[in-house]
Amino acid sequence: MAKRKMIQINLLKNSISAYFAAIEIHNKPNITYRYETVTLLIMNAWELALKSYVKKYLKKRSIFTSDGHTISIDRALEYVTEHRNSIKKGSFSAIKENILLIEEYRNNITHFYCEALEPYIFMLVARSALNYVDFIKTHFGKDIMTDEGLFIMPLGFKLPFRPEDFLSDSVALYASSDEAQAFINSIVHIIEDLRQDGIEESVVLGFNLYFESVKKVSNSDILAAITSKEEAQATFAKVQHVQFSGDANQVVKMSDDEFRKIWKYTYADVVVWCKSNIIGFKQNKKFNEAKKSIMDDINCVYTRRLDNQNSKSASQKFYTDLALKRIKEYYNISNQ
Repeated sequence: MAKRKMIQINLLKNSISAYFAAIEIHNKPNITYRYETVTLLIMNAWELALKSYVKKYLKKRSIFTSDGHTISIDRALEYVTEHRNSIKKGSFSAIKENILLIEEYRNNITHFYCEALEPYIFMLVARSALNYVDFIKTHFGKDIMTDEGLFIMPLGFKLPFRPEDFLSDSVALYASSDEAQAFINSIVHIIEDLRQDGIEESVVLGFNLYFESVKKVSNSDILAAITSKEEAQATFAKVQHVQFSGDANQVVKMSDDEFRKIWKYTYADVVVWCKSNIIGFKQNKKFNEAKKSIMDDINCVYTRRLDNQNSKSASQKFYTDLALKRIKEYYNISNQ
């Protein structure tokens, strides 16, 4: 057997083993560290499957770098997405975004230990599990669902389970950390971006009947549900005034609309802007330092509470154009 073919087969074999392990661990009734382990394994399964695809279909691409190591999952995902989307426009985009969201959770998991994010991770992992089965069946001729009868189960959730129950902005507002809010909002933004691109295949999955049927929910379905009038009214608390200086006698009153004209951006918006406008941007220690440097400046950041009379009330931070400028300046100075 040719070396290339042997590598491709072994990659696929190990990928399927990682997938089985992810499903089995997820479906255990009582287990700690569930999603930390499951996301690690499902990402490993995808990484190996994507590299096996490159070996099988992309003869001009290599899964090895110049130093003898294999390419990253991001590079393999880039290769496969480019190839699949060149065959049918947008056909792999939702799968790619699903994988990237799970990767974001895995890479930032230490920020989420105090957050109840299980429903969100379940929706992503369940979708990814089905995507994986279809990917392996379509491109490698292996029907592992039929052969093994494994399926990822929504343990611990009261059904019926609907993505729209968890993905509205008003629900995201109750996440206590900026990182958790950004993660939840990024799911919503990606769903919206895919729909605007004419892609209805979603990055998440919901269930109708326990263990029996899967709800095929489109991006339009989710967005219609989470942007209803009732949801919109629950998104922001009414703000009576904001202060631009430390002088309590200098008070400026403004409406919600006026407020958002100044403090335009949520944390998720800031991250998206930075990715587009700062070369080499990553959500790492430098970003946290840049954010911290502007946090006490009212002209950059304002913390808005659902109940402005209660210091422990759920809150959300909003950022101005000046905040974006200051963050970019911080990166430019630190890179000099």
